[in-house]
Amino acid sequence: MEVLKIELEALTTSFRYPHFLVGRQPSYRMPPPATIYGHICSTWGDWVKPEHIQFSYNFTYDGNADDFEHIYKVKVGSGKFNKKAGFIKNIELELDPVLREVLLFPKLTLYINSEKLLGKFFTKFKNPHYTVLLGRSQDLASYKNVKIVDLKKSSQWYIENTLLPWSFRTRVSEGISVLMPKFIDPEDRRNVEWDRYIIIEHRVPYRRIIKYENDGTLWIDPETPEVKGMKRAVIWHSFTAEETGEINLARIKQ
Repeated sequence: MEVLKIELEALTTSFRYPHFLVGRQPSYRMPPPATIYGHICSTWGDWVKPEHIQFSYNFTYDGNADDFEHIYKVKVGSGKFNKKAGFIKNIELELDPVLREVLLFPKLTLYINSEKLLGKFFTKFKNPHYTVLLGRSQDLASYKNVKIVDLKKSSQWYIENTLLPWSFRTRVSEGISVLMPKFIDPEDRRNVEWDRYIIIEHRVPYRRIIKYENDGTLWIDPETPEVKGMKRAVIWHSFTAEETGEINLARIKQ
């Protein structure tokens, strides 16, 4: 199975929890799917139909810290005439410094599966349309490697530093359960699809995952480090498909 593999590095990144508006703003430990979609479209230079893409990733960072970030709050002005500016003061801005959690020296290995557009994706990631970012607009990043790799089937694998679909929750007791934005409608940014995921920040071999009788094998990346004869699995996600609670969302399509 041929897919696109992109290796990205940056100095900083941050994936803010959307519902924290004041005070300290913590970061997700891994990029939400909606962030991945935005990153792909930025590289492409236009909105890509989400149904044309499957993605998987491996994400690490060296540490985290808090940084001050300025937020300007808009409020109703006094209505008085400003002689110096020559107009009525109908709005005012109030500076509000907040603590923003930042992830340091992040590294992202992104896999993209798109049977119809694989060649075009390769060209686009070799020559990105917009500045390469990960997270905020000031979080500049760079692609260290862009290539097409051939994934292999295997019944022995491990998962590590990745995001799992919620369908794995009945199979693995490890990881952090989290609610993330899955897809944000480009035509209406208030229309956000949410979904539950599992963040895995350490290595979990296949032996520690509960299996059912009809389970299939998984795709593995043969270029990943070998651990006791196992290679790292590639767990696919979609921006549009609904979770069904079945493992077949992450299995090989036969």
